[in-house]
Amino acid sequence: MAAMIRDILGVTMLVTVTLVQASPSDGDCLDVAVIGGGIGGAYTGWRMRDRGLSISVFEYSDRVGGRLFTAELPVAVGTYLDFGGMRFCPTDHTTLNRTATEIGLNIIPFEPGYGIADETLWFTRGKRLRNVDLDTGKVPYNLDEDERKSPSILVRNLLKNSVNLSSSSYDSVDELYSVTTTDGTPLYKMTLDNFYGRYASREVYKYVMETSGWAEAVGTHGALQVFKVYRPHIENTGQSKEFKTIEGGMGEVPKTLMENFLKASARHKLHLNHQLLRMERRQTGGYNLGFRKTQTVDGVTTPVMTSTEDVVMCARKVVLATQKDSIRQIDFPEFKNNPEIRRNLDSVEGFPAGRIYLAYNTKWWKTGNPDITHTKSDLPNRQTYDWSTGTNNVSIIMASYHDGDFTHYWRELSQFGTPIPGSLPGVNAVTDVVKQRVEKYLSVIYNVSQSDIPEAVGGAMMLWDRYPYSAAWSYFKAGFDERKVRDMIYKPSPSDNVYIVSNSWSPDDLQGWSEGSLRAVDFVIQKYFSGQA
Repeated sequence: MAAMIRDILGVTMLVTVTLVQASPSDGDCLDVAVIGGGIGGAYTGWRMRDRGLSISVFEYSDRVGGRLFTAELPVAVGTYLDFGGMRFCPTDHTTLNRTATEIGLNIIPFEPGYGIADETLWFTRGKRLRNVDLDTGKVPYNLDEDERKSPSILVRNLLKNSVNLSSSSYDSVDELYSVTTTDGTPLYKMTLDNFYGRYASREVYKYVMETSGWAEAVGTHGALQVFKVYRPHIENTGQSKEFKTIEGGMGEVPKTLMENFLKASARHKLHLNHQLLRMERRQTGGYNLGFRKTQTVDGVTTPVMTSTEDVVMCARKVVLATQKDSIRQIDFPEFKNNPEIRRNLDSVEGFPAGRIYLAYNTKWWKTGNPDITHTKSDLPNRQTYDWSTGTNNVSIIMASYHDGDFTHYWRELSQFGTPIPGSLPGVNAVTDVVKQRVEKYLSVIYNVSQSDIPEAVGGAMMLWDRYPYSAAWSYFKAGFDERKVRDMIYKPSPSDNVYIVSNSWSPDDLQGWSEGSLRAVDFVIQKYFSGQA
C-alpha cells in the first residue's frame, strides 16, 4: 500500500510500505534501518548518504528533529522558540559546529550564554540577590563564611576538599574513575545525595538545591556528575564560555541533515509515524522489523489502533538513534533475554524537563531590572531568560525552564483551562491557568505586581516527560562504570548488527547535549561500517 506523507520538511513524498503477515523477501531488505528521526538519526543517514546503500529512517511522530524542536510564534514576527536544545559551545561541541558549517547553516551568537553571572538575578527564600551578594551574609541560608559562594563555586570547593584531586577538573574519563573521597570510597559508587550527606551540611544541600536552577544539582544519580556539570562550561571566574546557536533555531540542524540525506539517493527514505515494536532475526540474515502506524494530531502522537496488521520491513543492519526508554520498549529477544544488556541499558537515570514562553507588547520584566537577562529561583519555574523581540516589537520571555519533578507540576496544570489568545495549538498550548500561575512566580521574582503585568499576547510550552521523550537528558546512576557500559552499549549483542547511537550514555557532560549523539554516530560508523562502500 502506498501512502502520501507530508513531513516537516515541507515535501510530500511517496513512501511505500507493505502490510504483510509473512516475512519480506531477501531482495526487499534495506541495507540499514535507522530508528528515530532526531539529530542522531538524521546525522546517521547524512553520514552514510553516499555509500551506495539503501537506508530508511523511521520516525515515531510526524516531524523530524526529536528534542531539537524549533517553532515560530506568529504574534512575534521574526522570532523562533527552541523547546529542546537551544545552544552549543563550539570549543566543546566541535562535531556539531563543524557539521552545521558543512551543511551551510548560519551560526550566530547565543547572547544569554549559560546565564551570565552579572546579568543573573537569584530569588530564593523570599530574597532577591545579585552575583555580588553571594559572597556575603545576605544569602538567606545558615552558611559558614567560606560557604558563602555561588552554588557552582561552592560545589567545586566542596569537591576539592573532599576527594583526592587537587581541583574540580580532570583530564580524562579514566582519571575521573580514579577519584575517591577522603575516606577512600570510589566516588562513582556514591549517589550525589550520599556525597552531600557525607561532606556537606543540610543547609548547604538546600542552598545548592534551591539556587542552582536545576533539580539535577542534587539527587540519586551518580556523584561523578558534579565533575561533569561544573567543569566544562563554567570556569573558576564564574563566567560562561561563549555559546552559539543556529539562525532559525537549533531544529534547522536535523531538518537540513535529513533534507541532504534524502536528496543524496532515491534509495533513501523517511517513514514518518512509524513506531518500532519488535525485531526478530531472519534465518537468512538481517532482521524483520515490526512497526505500528501512529497518528499525530496537534503535536500529540498516538498509535493507530484500528489497523489489524503491522508494517513489516526487513533490514540487514539496524541503528537505534533514540533514547533509553524507547529502546527498552522494543521487543527484541536478544536484548530482553540477556540480563547484562538489560542492566547496561538501565545504567542511566532520565530527567524530564520543560519550557514555557510568553509574549507581551512590552518588556515589563525589565522594569527596575534593566540589566537582568537571566534568573534562577526556588520557585517551580526555576529559570527564566529574556528571550527575543520580534520585528513588530513583541517581546518573548522564557518564563520557565525547569527539570525534574517540576515538569510533572506543569504537566498537571496544563490539563486545566483554555489556550490563551496567540498560543501555539495542541501540545504546545499555554492555557490561562498555566499563564496565571507562571505570572504569579514572575511577579515575585522581578518585583512587579501581578496586576501590573500586561496581558500576554501569545505563548507556547513543551514538556519532555512522555514517550518517546520521557526524559530531556540522562545521567549515569551510581555504581556504573560508564567506560564498561559504553563498550557494550554501542553494539550490545556481539552476534547482532544492531547498534545504539544515543547521547543517553555519552562521556563527559555530553549526555545533555546533541554533540553526544553525533559522537556516538561517528564512533559506530567508524568501527562497524568503515568497511562498507
